[in-house]
Amino acid sequence: MGKEAYIVGGYLRDVLLGKKPRDIDYVVRGDIKDFAVQVLAENSKSSHPGSPRREAAKRQNAFGSATIVELKKEQMIRIVLKNGMTLDFTQLKGKIEDNLRERDFTMNALAWSPETGLIDPTNGAKDIKRRAIRAVSIDNFKNDPLRLLRVYRFVSELGWNVDAKTRQMVKHLNNSIKESASERITLELFTLLNSKDYTNALKMALADRLLENFLCISGKKLSENIKAFHPLESGIKKIPSRFKNTMDKPFSQELTLRGLLRLEQLLAGSILNKNRLRFSRFIRERVQTVNNLLETIHYLPAYHPLSKGRKWGGKADMFDIFAKAKDAAFDFLLLSGNIKFLRLAERFKKIWKKSLLISEDIMAVTKLRGGIELGRLIYRLKKMQFESKLKTKKDAIRWLKLNYP
Repeated sequence: MGKEAYIVGGYLRDVLLGKKPRDIDYVVRGDIKDFAVQVLAENSKSSHPGSPRREAAKRQNAFGSATIVELKKEQMIRIVLKNGMTLDFTQLKGKIEDNLRERDFTMNALAWSPETGLIDPTNGAKDIKRRAIRAVSIDNFKNDPLRLLRVYRFVSELGWNVDAKTRQMVKHLNNSIKESASERITLELFTLLNSKDYTNALKMALADRLLENFLCISGKKLSENIKAFHPLESGIKKIPSRFKNTMDKPFSQELTLRGLLRLEQLLAGSILNKNRLRFSRFIRERVQTVNNLLETIHYLPAYHPLSKGRKWGGKADMFDIFAKAKDAAFDFLLLSGNIKFLRLAERFKKIWKKSLLISEDIMAVTKLRGGIELGRLIYRLKKMQFESKLKTKKDAIRWLKLNYP
């Protein structure tokens, strides 16, 4: 293409690991937008040989849904292909070796081009071979403190060890994570929670006193919450397959439902609005609901270790808890160790959505015309249906006539 251009970073790391990479990062000297368009055109041509007319049609089919986005703040051009793959292009200033030495970890400080082959000024290939996460320099942490959290995000994603000197850097600079934008901290934490080795990553981040610098929870409480991940994961293994099939689907902000459960456990007992995290409305409401319910743990069965000796009050208590939980009932039962009640939670959901009588039926019998009293009556009828005290529409109408003549 006639330009100095390199593939850099995670793509090369994945190739050296024998993995199939999805995204590609380029650094280019000169006009990155022009180069991005050329890459798109060259890929299109090489993918669909044939007559000019057929080639044009196939090119449109393969790349017609590609989107080119200019990210001015990041000084980056991004191409998003219709298969979800992204190609990122940033401008190269100075020497490629200097560019690589400004990166976060040696495993990401790699570059390659057909002309030069692999460029590895920090011995990143060696660290990849020994599965070690090693910082390029402490100054690079100082320049972007979010990289402190990224250490443990990579632990969770890759399952690798962290170089001892790198952990010492984190301990020395842990307070500087507060300089990072809450949106960026949130994204890194969510990626960590979505990944497989998250428990080990959080234990290390806690030991290095990083978590307490952006989460409003004491170290002791964080340690308790992290220990509770084991029963949570055991509970997930026992849930019916119809629930398991949804666990790795996105919930919000790229956080999966599995990751959401882990987030709820991690933040149990915290003051949510004081954490340096930025949640969508959906995540904030769900986490807050579960947090509030876990504080009423004494309503759970007496055999539960946190029940404080109170005996279970039966279906009536369960209905009240499910009514407070709504869509978070699934989360609450898993985190409280009560997955045996999932079937009842599903029964509640059906009754709450469609009960024996609708508002018009109730108003026709009672002569009520809306308001708080009608709302309370609707709630009571649903509760009685949940308790199996009312089984048919006729039962419900009969009860209304006896109690609201």
